[in-house]
Amino acid sequence: MFGFSLPKLLVLAGLIFAVWQGFKYLQRRQSVQDQNRHEKVREARRETQGTADPVEDMVRCKVCDSFVAGTGAKSCGRTNCPYPG
Repeated sequence: MFGFSLPKLLVLAGLIFAVWQGFKYLQRRQSVQDQNRHEKVREARRETQGTADPVEDMVRCKVCDSFVAGTGAKSCGRTNCPYPG
């Protein structure tokens, strides 16, 4: 009943081979899906890369002690504000 015979060993080897090939197929499929996802992210980054607002340094106002944009800052409304209003 539990004896080893050539047909049983061949069926076992066939099952092991089929399971192994199935795992290889699933891993390959997952790899392709990951590559597609990464490519979509790269394309989205390329599309939005030029549309972002430029970065500006902030400077501290000597009068009101708040931070304002380094270029194009507007007056805070105080009489001795260094920025034109």
